[in-house]
Amino acid sequence: MYVSAVDPDLLRGFAAELKAFHIASGEPSYAVLSRLADKHGESLSPASISDLLAGRRLTSSTIALAFVRNVLRYRGNHDDTAHEAEVDRWLERWTRVRNSTNPASLAGDAAAGPTAATPPLPVELDFTSIEESTVTRHRRRPPIAALLPPGVRIFHAMLDEALSAKDPRGRRWSEAKWGCYAFYDFDGEPIYVGQTNEGLRVRVRRHLSNQRTDAVAMRVLDVMEVAELELWPLWELEDAGRPDHREAQKLLGRVECTVYRNALEQNSIGMLLNTHIPPSSEPVTLPESARFPLVDPTVREMRGAPDVRIARCAETLARLAGVVAERGGVSASLRRVMVVQAARLTRLTAARHAYAAGELPPEPNLVDIGYLRAAGRD
Repeated sequence: MYVSAVDPDLLRGFAAELKAFHIASGEPSYAVLSRLADKHGESLSPASISDLLAGRRLTSSTIALAFVRNVLRYRGNHDDTAHEAEVDRWLERWTRVRNSTNPASLAGDAAAGPTAATPPLPVELDFTSIEESTVTRHRRRPPIAALLPPGVRIFHAMLDEALSAKDPRGRRWSEAKWGCYAFYDFDGEPIYVGQTNEGLRVRVRRHLSNQRTDAVAMRVLDVMEVAELELWPLWELEDAGRPDHREAQKLLGRVECTVYRNALEQNSIGMLLNTHIPPSSEPVTLPESARFPLVDPTVREMRGAPDVRIARCAETLARLAGVVAERGGVSASLRRVMVVQAARLTRLTAARHAYAAGELPPEPNLVDIGYLRAAGRD
């Protein structure tokens, strides 16, 4: 019969506390936590989580702390420095269980006497020294957030705050599966519009945190130029099943087209950085939206400085041109974005020159690329 080396009551209590912590945090699936851990360079399989919460044996502290960190990340805060105190508390609980002794094993030793030949019990492999040295080594390594430049860290923290914000009914704006979104630059002008039916939170993060979308990879969208975010959740489509999917997709397309048209009117050059232009449709009444800042005054002062923006815009245009030159046969829509980016650069440099020379700001029609609106689609 297997006999645990630690106090089973403490072990079960530790597992029960972890379960309660898991449920109180929204009870994310083991697969979700495993994927989240993988994104942060940690190993946490669904099987190891199941083993941890079962409370039959004490798993490694590495697994226990990885579980805690990724549950905290699931709550919406990806700043690991903010988790340190909570993680330390769970490490103390794990250590308390690890240092305990099973009363049953002590009683068995006493009954057997000093000279009794005790049959060997099945061995519980215990790599404590290795694990604890590993934990120590990992705890010396700074969290990912600590490696980020201050501006990026603040941007991520404010993005987390925006994606965790709730509407008057207590729903997180970003938790809607269907909806549209827009990004705004440091002048408060919209620069990119998109739609999704896989979750606003997921889609926005792919653009701004993970940077795994085509718009970012192709150098179309410069994340450093994004200063605000607006979300239009379509709550009425949350339960859209397969039979209703086509109609739901049509409504999503009409909402995106309306958001896009409104954005064109708010943009000083009348064009956005979208490679895909939504198909034309009749405008609709937009759902309630929420707009969030993604930079604080300090970051705005640094990233929003005119000369810094000019340098960044020129670099983005050069990189985009490099992509076009390397690939050659790119779509006309990507070349259209090059024109839009060049127009943005022209307006920024002209405005800065006028300010430096003590002249009046350039005329609104300094750069006219309105012809692109009628130049066809993708």
